[in-house]
Amino acid sequence: MAATHAWSESNLVGQVVADGIANINFGSVDDHELVPATYPITRATNSFDKYIRALFTGSWTEISAIKFWRSDVLGYKTEETLKASANATYSTPSQTSNGDSDIPLSEGTALGINSAEGNATIVYGASGVSGYTGYVRLQLKTTVNTPSGATFQKTLCMQYDET
Repeated sequence: MAATHAWSESNLVGQVVADGIANINFGSVDDHELVPATYPITRATNSFDKYIRALFTGSWTEISAIKFWRSDVLGYKTEETLKASANATYSTPSQTSNGDSDIPLSEGTALGINSAEGNATIVYGASGVSGYTGYVRLQLKTTVNTPSGATFQKTLCMQYDET
């Protein structure tokens, strides 16, 4: 049996974990699988931070070389940016600017992601191994010049080697 993975998002005070999420929508509240039209991001503000990670299940020997980036053709609206940080330590999400860098746009410049335990690999069945990757912290930022309305869909990519 091979490894499978699902996205996981953590929210709220105390790090409430939701495994198997279907989308990573940004908005003006700290929640997973939110509806952006219900919780829009006001121009010149930021979304709440998103703390996402992958959860590997099944059987494998080792997961390694985990990379994360954005890859799509639609890009951004005027002065909209998506910020990202690899292997971030969980903190209660907020709309305060987190100072992260722009998310990489190609595999060649992708963020390197560790295991939740801080190792470069996830070894199946190893003592103390959760199967989670480290957190990727994401935040969508806007300015007064960003047009109102829905943003373009973003494609977030994760790649890994499995043995």
